[in-house]
Amino acid sequence: MPKNDSVIVALDVGTKKVTTLVAKVENDKKVQFIGKGVAKNENGIIAGSVVNMEATTRAIHESVTEAEKIADIHIKSVYIGLSGEHVSSMNSHGVVTVRGREVAQTDIDRVIEQARNVSLPSDRQIINVEIGEFVVDDQAGIRNPKGMAGRRLEVKVHILTSSTAMLRNLAKSVEDAGLHVEDVLVNGIAGSWAVLEEDEKQLGVALIDIGDGTTDITVYHKGDPVYTTVIPMGGRYVTTDISYAMRIPPVEAERIKCRYGSARPDYVSSDEEIEVSTIGTEEKKVKKVHFLASVLAPRVEEILMAARKRLNEEMKESLIQTNIVLTGGTAELKDIQFLAKDVFEQPVRIGKPKINEASSGFKDVLSSPSFSTAVGIINYFAERGKMKFRDKNGGFFSKLGDFFRRFFE
Repeated sequence: MPKNDSVIVALDVGTKKVTTLVAKVENDKKVQFIGKGVAKNENGIIAGSVVNMEATTRAIHESVTEAEKIADIHIKSVYIGLSGEHVSSMNSHGVVTVRGREVAQTDIDRVIEQARNVSLPSDRQIINVEIGEFVVDDQAGIRNPKGMAGRRLEVKVHILTSSTAMLRNLAKSVEDAGLHVEDVLVNGIAGSWAVLEEDEKQLGVALIDIGDGTTDITVYHKGDPVYTTVIPMGGRYVTTDISYAMRIPPVEAERIKCRYGSARPDYVSSDEEIEVSTIGTEEKKVKKVHFLASVLAPRVEEILMAARKRLNEEMKESLIQTNIVLTGGTAELKDIQFLAKDVFEQPVRIGKPKINEASSGFKDVLSSPSFSTAVGIINYFAERGKMKFRDKNGGFFSKLGDFFRRFFE
């Protein structure tokens, strides 16, 4: 990769596929996508966790190699997305006394450090710290308090944590592919940077990213993330149900799910038929499209109900004042928004990444919900700056103060 800091590479290591995106970032933070690579990863990841490092490394290498050819660069380092049931979140609050008459960068560093100083089990570590509002004395809603007069500084943060072992396994798979991990971003946060509108974030919105192996849920309120969780279910469960019910190979089940499947059987003609391949023979058999829908719809509803239950248990449903936004590969399933509207009893829209005209060669393909995470990783680090956390032992995460010093300057 060129030494020019204007290039960012995102790596989304999913259950079904590994996606690599390469983008140039102009001085005005405008993103132009210049490369894309996609490789199958059928056996490397289950529900967000690496189960076969060799297969995952191979898929990463294939995806990156394809992106290198298209972008005509050599990729050395990447920003990776993280999902899995092991990802969890918490909200924290920090308060410090301002040492001078005005809030200085050192005060900002101290209050953030205090907010992130939470007790964690030895097998977990902080991945992302999303900064919410600052409060100077009694004035709330402040985004950058530097230089403001006051004696008391507060901050609200959203902390995302992960299993250390799961993170290390993913990082090692990336490094075994000859790449350096620049930083890590939880998928739920990444997707929001690709598909959510600022007005939605302000009023309250839930993003539900249904991938192949996991469903990532992120709730925004007053512009900031307040809840992030992952359910270990996704589109692969739907494909498996179809495969068993129709007695067809999983590859064939995936094909007809994407092409003919509907999440609302009552919207499907009872007469329409399709030909499908059978297991172990080259023989074809005829199946009703309505039967396909009746098989997959209950599993999709189960995933959506699990998401609603999680939101209800955490008392986050009351914060959602706009839409439920569905994204991820499974969000491309026909009629899923209508089923989701019934489940959540709220308006539902399908979230597609917003790709500007500068990336015209990639606009059509990257506008698919299946690319939300990868596009979001690019957008996040393009806007925030390519700034690394490093913990005191090395690792990926740089000193928190250094990160926010750059963020506010």
